[in-house]
Formats: sequence, structure tokens, C-alpha cells
Amino acid sequence: TRYLTYSGLSANPRTGARSMNVGRVWESAIISGFRGNNANVQQGIQAKPQANLAEFTLGLNNMDKYDLSNVNAYNLPLMINPTFTNGGVRRGLHWGSPRFYIPFLDSFCKPPNRHTGPPGKGCINVVGPTTPRPTPSKAFKRACPSSYSYTLDDRNANPGVMYGCNVGSNYEVDFCP
Repeated sequence: TRYLTYSGLSANPRTGARSMNVGRVWESAIISGFRGNNANVQQGIQAKPQANLAEFTLGLNNMDKYDLSNVNAYNLPLMINPTFTNGGVRRGLHWGSPRFYIPFLDSFCKPPNRHTGPPGKGCINVVGPTTPRPTPSKAFKRACPSSYSYTLDDRNANPGVMYGCNVGSNYEVDFCP
């Protein structure tokens, strides 16, 4: 059994964390968060386009891959930490614990990027998403170099934005580490 644990949101108030069994294979999974005082699913759906993401593809071709993405927006500090249990080992593409934190979001979010309203309360990355010719968002890349800042970030000069471990690792996603 493999677990993904996340903390810092509407997680278990006693432990500050919530775990879920993700099984051996978990394709194209994302975890996002938003500031709020409940786990309202509809608010989570509304906040997703305004949020940075923890992205996972686990168990395909005997490899786990994970990354952090600011392609659409940034709204919360975020970190992924592989725990290397159940036979997981520190080897693969590029293993590590990516994290990002933008301390002063109001002063960071300058045009052409723009602030979002509730429930995400973040900064939209205007040049990051897929366009006919995606280009890097220099502001997002400077602030969070180990995260995706535009759709082709891993295909150009920055292959260090994709992380990987052998199958068997557990992962912690920490909001506001």
C-alpha cells in the first residue's frame, strides 16, 4: 500500500495531515489547494485554475514522476517530499523535494500577470499556459526555479523541473511549509 499525505489545508485538525492510499499506479493526478475554512468541493473546483499544482504520475514504467507547476497560477507555498519507504530508493530522473514560496504575492503579481479573487486568491500566470508559442514567465521562473512556469519548461533548458523515484515511494505534499 502506498500513501500520499497532504497537510496544511482542511486536513485532519488533530494531526494537521490527511493520507490517502493511491495504489501502485496513479496517472495524471493533481493536488491543489486554496485558503478557506472548509473542504467545499465546489470551491476547490473553482479555485483550481487559480492555483499552483502538485502533479503526479505514479507507477508507469516502474517509475514515479512528480513536479510542482505554476503554469496557470500561484496561490500557496507548496512542497513535495518523497519519503522513500516500501522499497522506494533515491534514484531516477531527478529525485528531490521541490518547493516554492513567493513571500509577498501582492508586490510579486505585476502585469501582464494579474491577481485572482476568491476562492484561489493568487496570481494568474498570463504567459505560462499553452499558447501557439509558449514562452517562459520570467517572474515565475525567477521566483520558483524548480517548478514549471510554462507548458514546455521541461523540453528546453530546464530539465530539472521533473522529479522521479522508483515505484514504491510514498509522498508528502505540504501546503504552506
